Amino acid sequence: MYNLIIGYTGPSENENEVIVSASRFLEYTDSETQMRYRNLNADNVGEIKSFPALFMQEHCLDGAFVANITNVTRSYRDYRITFEKDDSFGVIPKERIENLAIELGIDEFEFYRTHWAVKNASLANILRPIETPVAPAAPQEYEVENQPPEEGSNFNKNQVFIVHGHDEHAKNDVKSYVESKGLEPIILHLQASGGRTIIEKIDHYSNVGFGIVLYTECDLGAKRDTLGFKWRARQNVVFEHGYLIAKLSRERVAALVKGSVETPNDISGVVYVSMDAAGTWKEELDAELRNAGYEIPNS
Repeated sequence: MYNLIIGYTGPSENENEVIVSASRFLEYTDSETQMRYRNLNADNVGEIKSFPALFMQEHCLDGAFVANITNVTRSYRDYRITFEKDDSFGVIPKERIENLAIELGIDEFEFYRTHWAVKNASLANILRPIETPVAPAAPQEYEVENQPPEEGSNFNKNQVFIVHGHDEHAKNDVKSYVESKGLEPIILHLQASGGRTIIEKIDHYSNVGFGIVLYTECDLGAKRDTLGFKWRARQNVVFEHGYLIAKLSRERVAALVKGSVETPNDISGVVYVSMDAAGTWKEELDAELRNAGYEIPNS
């Protein structure tokens, strides 16, 4: 996820604050994201601030820059946004932004409209910071301490794996759920890599006692010579799901299915939980975690 703020400031200007018309907030934003953020409150404004922001003038004059939002306040008609520039990306030329527009989710006519959008794309992965002689860790990466299991147990019951695809909303919802239970989420794609592959990261956190795998509408697939395309999870998600089952056992892995996603049907005993809008998936995960030996309080 990232914030796209067009028309208020550009890389040639020095201010660290812009005022955005409330009527222009969430333009060119998908409907699910609009529903999530249309009424900003203490919880979801924290999410908004956690996303990087891409700033540019209309027509992308002078290029664009990346910043981190530090504060958002609301008046009757406006949002006041303060930010700090992220110099690791430098000034991003107009030509590069235009070439990456599809990946960034920017509509062709969006460049000509002053507005604030929230995009479901990974800005850091698409742009990547400019190289420096000593490259710092990417800002979203961090290393969680690998906690040892309690005495007499093979697993620690304070941490939970989360494997996800491109759906940032689903990832954030599951992360919030895990934290609400007093547990620490281990999001493999966010752990500092140290040159390790995802499989090596799983092995590094091998005593984590439970895994949640998110099946979301990321890819399309079909049998050969048919036109019946179906939504599927990303291939790496399916692979990591199988690896977690082999590592932890079926009873310690649950798959959350959001939307109309085709799931592997030749693996018996796999737990699939529907990620419904009513939130009953949380109760089902409560039960699965309790069965795995986690101390989960009643909701």
